[in-house]
Parts: sequence; C-alpha cells; structure tokens
Amino acid sequence: MEIPQRVSVRYKDASFNSNEIRLRTFRLGLQIWEEQTKPRKTELYQFISSCLKQVDRQDRFMFSLLFIELTDLIRNSSLERGTKEVLIKTAFREFACAITDFEDVAK
Repeated sequence: MEIPQRVSVRYKDASFNSNEIRLRTFRLGLQIWEEQTKPRKTELYQFISSCLKQVDRQDRFMFSLLFIELTDLIRNSSLERGTKEVLIKTAFREFACAITDFEDVAK
C-alpha cells in the first residue's frame, strides 16, 4: 500500500504533504527517546494528533504505514538493540495514544 499523495496538513503554520509528513514522523520518532519522560506530550504525539484532525477517515491508514516504515528504519539502524526496542515501543505508544485520544474525542 502506498501513502496517498493527495494528503496535505498544516502544523504550526507550516504545510506538509505526504512525503513531508513521512520525514517529520521519522525525525520525531528518532528524537523521541529524549522525551520519554513526558508521555502524551511529545512532539510526535502532538504532530500525529494534529494530522489526524485534518486527514479524511479513508486516509488515516497512512499513519499505520508510517509506523511500519519507522519500525523498519529503526530496526535496520546501527543503534544498540536495547535502544531500538525503546524507540519502537515509545513511538508506537505515542502513536496509539494519539489515535485513542482522537477517537475518544470524535465519539
């Protein structure tokens, strides 16, 4: 599955297309271990949460694909195994929190 190219969002007064969303997600995912002590307040959580509010329901699957790509990127990196595990767990926790909070508000 490919990420839809028509997706575009605004975040902090900047526009992001699909590729820019992917790059920002990766950058924030790799930076996340610095923010582990602040669950649900990381920049990754805020970015994903903001994107979800602007993306059509049919395009929300793209965030699952982003995190599959992010996991592969982390897994294939030269980081220590323990660091990889922490990164993946933390990134997915933030992703899951953003999705859950978004769905709770939408109900």
